[in-house]
Amino acid sequence: IFPKDLNLKDKFIKHFTGPVTFSAECSKHFHRLYHNTRDCSLPAYYKRCARLLKRLAASPLCSQT
Repeated sequence: IFPKDLNLKDKFIKHFTGPVTFSAECSKHFHRLYHNTRDCSLPAYYKRCARLLKRLAASPLCSQT
């Protein structure tokens, strides 16, 4: 079992997504995706996680003002 390095995870996600912000309405979905999915918990899937986070940020749910 490998220890989780959250700084490494954050660095990978930021590298692939760039600066992505989430509104208050969308933060619940972000936390659920970021902390509870396989794509965002295994280093082999960080690129897929970044793609999911970018799609979430661009979704109508998160782009509402």
